[in-house]
Amino acid sequence: MPNQKLALEWLDFARKSLETAILLNRENHYTDVIAIDIQQTIEKSLKSIYALNGEKIPRTHSLDILFNYASGYIEWSDIEIKSLIMISDYYQAERYPGPKYFMPDREEINKFILLAKSIFQQVADYIN
Repeated sequence: MPNQKLALEWLDFARKSLETAILLNRENHYTDVIAIDIQQTIEKSLKSIYALNGEKIPRTHSLDILFNYASGYIEWSDIEIKSLIMISDYYQAERYPGPKYFMPDREEINKFILLAKSIFQQVADYIN
């Protein structure tokens, strides 16, 4: 059964992550921290589609999996799966020190903030 209320709750959490990423970027904060909020914006936006459709929210952080599901409902404009795979790596690589850790450059962060905004807006338009 469709659940717009729950979908909007997920979308509100996505909005908070997006606003945090934008604020931290404006303050020239650490790009590895901003990258996590970018990933979370997209993840929560995409999971809101599951919520809207009354489906169980999957326990995954893989944006490509979530995006493929949401693509059954939304006709995306200007979204490349390659970018989503890179952003998924942020969540795993940036949360902990180790061999996979890397510091994204500012240009990449700016590009992916725009992508997160686009996905958030397209999902919001679909839900509303």
